[in-house]
Amino acid sequence: MSQLEANKLSEISPVSPTEGLSLNESFSSATSKVVSRREADKNIPEGMSKSQWKKLQKRKRFDDMKQQFQEVKRAKRQQSRANRRIRNEELRAKGIDPSTVTGGPPKARVIDPEDQIPTDSSVIIDCAFDDLMLEKEIVSLSNQITRIYSDARRSKYAVGLVVTSFGDRLESRFDDALSQYKSWKTGINFSKDSLKDYLESQPYVKDDLSNVVYLSADTDDKLEKLSKDEVYIIGGIVDKGRHKNLCQNKAQEMRIQTKRLPIDEYIKLSGRKVLATSHVFELLLKWWEFKDWKKAFEAVIPQRKLIEEKSRED
Repeated sequence: MSQLEANKLSEISPVSPTEGLSLNESFSSATSKVVSRREADKNIPEGMSKSQWKKLQKRKRFDDMKQQFQEVKRAKRQQSRANRRIRNEELRAKGIDPSTVTGGPPKARVIDPEDQIPTDSSVIIDCAFDDLMLEKEIVSLSNQITRIYSDARRSKYAVGLVVTSFGDRLESRFDDALSQYKSWKTGINFSKDSLKDYLESQPYVKDDLSNVVYLSADTDDKLEKLSKDEVYIIGGIVDKGRHKNLCQNKAQEMRIQTKRLPIDEYIKLSGRKVLATSHVFELLLKWWEFKDWKKAFEAVIPQRKLIEEKSRED
């Protein structure tokens, strides 16, 4: 070996036995995982794609860990309550009323249905798009429906709230993770009926569907105001814009008029002017409260997304 080669070798940091063992263990672990996955792939039921099998296994792992997740969440809630008690005691010791110190805007209280002002209008969440959504989108929609119910219970104004085509993965999600929905006695109705069947069964829906409006971002007709005795349909879907004209086409097939919220006039959004299902419902509630779209958008949409009055006038 030449002196030059010896010098180069001396510059190389030697690998300790421990490091070599670590590398071997990592390689062995990675290899075993690959082998395990290959073995699992051999067990794919006939007629099921590899992608469907992976999703099923992922769901199974989630179900196995669900109890652990719930225990962690329960512990966090308990810790949060304990921290709040300590904080309140410290404030009282300083002569400060804890109710006057909040970490954010106060949460609206639940209003008894008898104390809500009737609007004589209804809102239907059309959930007939279960097969078009990913699992995580089903989870998102279920959470939005939960927020919608909460908003309806806290609103000064009462609207009839119905969820149609309630079944398949959406119903399973509620049964597994949001089972408290079964105790929601007032403020919402879950119906397994399709939108068409439900509308036909309701006496307040006119035979020609002239008092029914399907809200869609893909129409030019703007919803100027809400009216009593009207039924407003919101598409219950989370799809990140994959399915264009979905609600518009369905409404046309059912001969239901479509209208859009005046989003262009109040919100800075790129691409299609589409809002979350829960935001659309909240905007309808706020319109009844203010009778003014501008105030409704300001109450629901983050300030950074609102268009300034001056730029609208320009």
